[in-house]
Amino acid sequence: MSSSSECITWFAVFLTVSVAIVIVNLLSIILFMKNTNLRTRAMYLVINLTVADMFVGVISFLYAIIQLYASRKCAIVKIFLTSKETMTMAFLFCWFPLTSLTSIAVISLDRLHATFRPFRHRFITENVYWVTIFAIWVLPAMVSATLQLFVAFRNELQWYYFPLWESYSCLCLFVICVSYSSIVVQFLLGAKPQQHGAAANRQRKLTITLFIMTIVSLLMWLPFVIAASSRLKSVRLHKTFGALFLANSFVNVIVYTIRMPEFRKAILELFKRRQRKNAAVIPLQAR
Repeated sequence: MSSSSECITWFAVFLTVSVAIVIVNLLSIILFMKNTNLRTRAMYLVINLTVADMFVGVISFLYAIIQLYASRKCAIVKIFLTSKETMTMAFLFCWFPLTSLTSIAVISLDRLHATFRPFRHRFITENVYWVTIFAIWVLPAMVSATLQLFVAFRNELQWYYFPLWESYSCLCLFVICVSYSSIVVQFLLGAKPQQHGAAANRQRKLTITLFIMTIVSLLMWLPFVIAASSRLKSVRLHKTFGALFLANSFVNVIVYTIRMPEFRKAILELFKRRQRKNAAVIPLQAR
């Protein structure tokens, strides 16, 4: 494959991924906002993850543009960035994906608490969730701001090579693995839960759904983190793992759709409303 055709191919890949991420997560946010049944305390962290993933889709488009610019062999476009613009992009490329990963880690801790301390978990106030969501955005922002110093010093966009990013990512992945491993052990070997009824069943089903979502996320995150940590030299593999890493931000919604009947119902109702509106507009136009 020639240099120019390869540039176009990678641009198309990242553009497709970014559009899919934005559309799918924006649709999910609309569903969460319109349906009070989905907007429960247990789903606050999931909604926050959806918002973070949507922003990942936005920066994925910028990443696609930079793919055309970054290769010296590719002369399709030329983008001239000032040092401030470079630092801003480095900040965003780090902030939103790390916020998404932090959200998944906090969700795993929330499920861990719901599994081992179900009664205490029921009485967690909304304020606790809001403070937690605030921390989810602030901590990755602090990591990203620190990385700006490295970007300014090295004058490059390869933020994923820095030990701070790797350490923070590995910490989140460690929290996720330990949390869900503990939950699995509790389900298999622990005593049967004392809680019964519809509420307890919903909590268990939500835990399993989020566990599946997390496993999928780990499978899509790990290749990129391992490649970055091992200083992999292959540019094509880096781009492949990068596309997989970004695509993680829309597979969550697919898991919700498959596993959550109320989410599927909300999607169907949304499309049915649009069909009814279109059906009502057509006779008016015919007049």
